Amino acid sequence: SYNLNKSIAVYGFGHFKFKKYLYGFLYPRIVNNPNSFPRYSGIPRDIERGGFSSGETDMSGIGFQNDWLSFQIGRGRECWGAGQDIQLALSDFSSPYDYVALSSNYGNLRVKYIHGFLESNNNKVNRYITARGVEYSTKSNFLIGLSETVIYSGYNRPIDLGYLNPMSSHLEIELNDRLNNIGTSSANAVWMMSIDWMLTKTVRFSLNYLYDEFILDNVEKKNGKENGRANSFSISYVPFNINKGILNLYLTRVMVGTPTFRHGNGMNNFVQRGNPLGYIFGSDFIEYTSGLNYLNKKNVILNLETGFLS
Repeated sequence: SYNLNKSIAVYGFGHFKFKKYLYGFLYPRIVNNPNSFPRYSGIPRDIERGGFSSGETDMSGIGFQNDWLSFQIGRGRECWGAGQDIQLALSDFSSPYDYVALSSNYGNLRVKYIHGFLESNNNKVNRYITARGVEYSTKSNFLIGLSETVIYSGYNRPIDLGYLNPMSSHLEIELNDRLNNIGTSSANAVWMMSIDWMLTKTVRFSLNYLYDEFILDNVEKKNGKENGRANSFSISYVPFNINKGILNLYLTRVMVGTPTFRHGNGMNNFVQRGNPLGYIFGSDFIEYTSGLNYLNKKNVILNLETGFLS
């Protein structure tokens, strides 16, 4: 259980493995004040039971995983990109959603694909998410990844078979009228490159660079349109790592442009239950932070951080 400012949550977590490769997990919780708990998206009821007004399953699912293949169906959230807490399009801070995930590992090369359902609104508009990514790693000190993430929606719209192909691309599908909603107003895609690089044994550099829309025509520029961009980077330094403790110093910068993650059709914005799917501040901001983490591996965890947000 958890108690903060008269807000109470009761929760539990369970995980099981079956015959080495099969697994399942469950994380339910009930609360008396849904607004007091991060990432919570359960709907409060008019009638309380035992003082609790809302409950939801934050994460749950079953899956199969071996050395080269992973398949999972359930509810949760994805976190794609390099670094810690600087993810742009998909992060651990979002509300949960239901999806299937397929990934495979080919040594230095890894690929992943997800397809899920976000929500329906009172106007019977259904919203979906799909993403695909490829990642190359030296398995020693360098990793680079490329990904595409798409939000699509429509009135009573079913799952779009055009997006079920893990090797497809949003641009090819949309511009060639292969969607079950024809046109360019029923989906929104972003593309991201990520780099994780251990410069030395104690210095780590992480970078994410994202494009939402490419504005190339002068006509669009004269009409006030601009490139939808976002980027984030962090550099961390571990001055010592001994048996008694670990100290980590870090500096980060996160920038998301004004039009990024937004669309002419608001149902295709990168949000879920009113919260950003990616970084917690959504769009139109720049943030600088610096800080330190200390862990003595026994009973002390310390985090000090300062920053600037515009």
